[in-house]
Amino acid sequence: MTAVKKRTASAAKKSAKQSKVAAPAYRVAEKYSSTSLSLEGIRKGFTRADLRFDGVDHSQTTYEARVFLNNTNASDKTPTTLDQGFAGSFHIFGHGGCLGDVGHCEVRGPRRPFDPRPEHPLTPVSKIVVATDAIRRALDKGTTVTVTVIPIVLSGTKLCDYEKVLKFEKVSVIAYQ
Repeated sequence: MTAVKKRTASAAKKSAKQSKVAAPAYRVAEKYSSTSLSLEGIRKGFTRADLRFDGVDHSQTTYEARVFLNNTNASDKTPTTLDQGFAGSFHIFGHGGCLGDVGHCEVRGPRRPFDPRPEHPLTPVSKIVVATDAIRRALDKGTTVTVTVIPIVLSGTKLCDYEKVLKFEKVSVIAYQ
């Protein structure tokens, strides 16, 4: 019995060493940096502030979107701290590209009123990043903010574009008084 226990402990140590050496299981896609967004309508003393991303495409890869304020030099190596402008992140569970026939994955216009059928599975989504402290810090430094998003790709298929991962319609700042 003792010899079996030693072999098991030895095997456990070996697999633990191997897991520490493994390379990161992610890719960094093309980052996004916004033009200056105005903070002029936001008064100090707000209780919460959000960054809202509307029309986010989720048809391709699975990724984490790390959001930084006023740090256009941010990368996947940038610490996720308030000092570096980190506001938060959102995650997309991607569909892995279109596996159906031509036109299968096309989202067709808005639904008619009172249509009981569910939306198309690839209808773009909205994502909210609660960024209260980061917005407060940005507001202390000025009346505009630059949003930089670093997409960290976690998985996908051979049908996915691994470079232009982050696609959305608009980003806005919302503060609650």
